Amino acid sequence: MDEPSLQVSSETERQTGQLIPILIRILKYLIQFAIVAVLLWQIYTIGLANILRELPRVPLFYVIFLMLYFALPLTEFFTYRQSFPIRFWPSQLIFLKKRIYNTTVIGYLGEVQLFSWLQKEVGAGKKRAFEVVRDNNTLSTAASTTIVLLLLSGFVLTGQIAIFDALQIQIRPPVLLAISVGVFGLMVLLVRRFRRYLFSMNRREGWTIFLLHTGRMLMLTILQMLQWYVVMPDVALSSWFTLLSVQLILSRIPFLPNKDLVFLAAGVGLGGVINIEPAAIAGILLAHQVLDKAASVLIFAGISVGEARSTLGRN
Repeated sequence: MDEPSLQVSSETERQTGQLIPILIRILKYLIQFAIVAVLLWQIYTIGLANILRELPRVPLFYVIFLMLYFALPLTEFFTYRQSFPIRFWPSQLIFLKKRIYNTTVIGYLGEVQLFSWLQKEVGAGKKRAFEVVRDNNTLSTAASTTIVLLLLSGFVLTGQIAIFDALQIQIRPPVLLAISVGVFGLMVLLVRRFRRYLFSMNRREGWTIFLLHTGRMLMLTILQMLQWYVVMPDVALSSWFTLLSVQLILSRIPFLPNKDLVFLAAGVGLGGVINIEPAAIAGILLAHQVLDKAASVLIFAGISVGEARSTLGRN
């Protein structure tokens, strides 16, 4: 192949490489736009005034929100302390920023910030910092997936949720149990087979971190159910189990933008299936989302101001 042809080919590859990220970004924006459009249509259909009337007035709802919000940063202090001698308050600032970046901006941007922080503040080498962040993410995902599989299987096998009825899917409990056991068994086999490629930490550290994240997931599940229940205690538990199942399923879909908004739209759409007024569901879920965004803005602003003052003080 002559030199001009090589140059044209190289230029084409370069332009293609630049175009793909742009197309992915456009697709993400289109998905987000579609989600927001559906949500706005649902709010319009239900009536904003009706939703505002249904906003939670139970103080315990807001106390539980704080527990849900800070559960991950608090857990990560104990998981990362297995590998580094981090201090509580400085680590909480970066873990809160990590949570905000991942939920508000884009997934895994928080891990990039944490990776830099571990090198700068803890003195970890690049390789060590990368391995620890990777291991923690892998174990957190494994723990979350395990709990989701167990809970969904338990809910369906005991007849606590009607999600398959809502989707008009006919599936027998033995089949569902076999699928769950198969998926869990496959996960275990993959971890055992590729352990040395997936993890750098020893078994004790790995199991400790896995159990910490498992405990966090169980606590979050209980708290989430309790948060809804304290607002509407007359609603059947099976309805909340169904709503929780939808939330758990959505949480495990990778690269889904604005999962919270998707869940809000799905929850409102499920109102008729789970025998709860759509306005009531919208009020609860919308209140949670507004609180989450407001807390993130205030916390991020506070951390940024503190960091700016610290930088000025050193100069």
